[in-house]
Amino acid sequence: MDSQVTVKAVIRNPEGKFLIMREGSRWQAVGGRLEKGERLEEGLRREVLEETGITDLEIGKVIHVDEWFGKPEGKLKHIVALFFICSVKTETVTLSDEHQEYAWITADELKDYETLIEKEIKEAILIASS
Repeated sequence: MDSQVTVKAVIRNPEGKFLIMREGSRWQAVGGRLEKGERLEEGLRREVLEETGITDLEIGKVIHVDEWFGKPEGKLKHIVALFFICSVKTETVTLSDEHQEYAWITADELKDYETLIEKEIKEAILIASS
């Protein structure tokens, strides 16, 4: 079984709200798979730019690590995700074709997305808020 590393951005705006993106029926963090030979921060900047258009990303520390098994291309893989705390000065988001909607939310507002948000971003937002 192959392994795959993904990088995720827990993006906080100046008001202390966090960015979540909706793909299909699920809300999730911004981010995705590293390309072959790509460094963690390079991949994170690329994914954030591709999915949101955000260019003023300040990348902080890894605040959460998670893993799961999935079939991203139809083949079972062990996926390891690193969640970085990030900050931006802007709230402007340009959605990619992958996403249908975005929201800036507080940790208290997570309950409004309870059954629709991926548990990994929920956990990362709670860690970033404490």
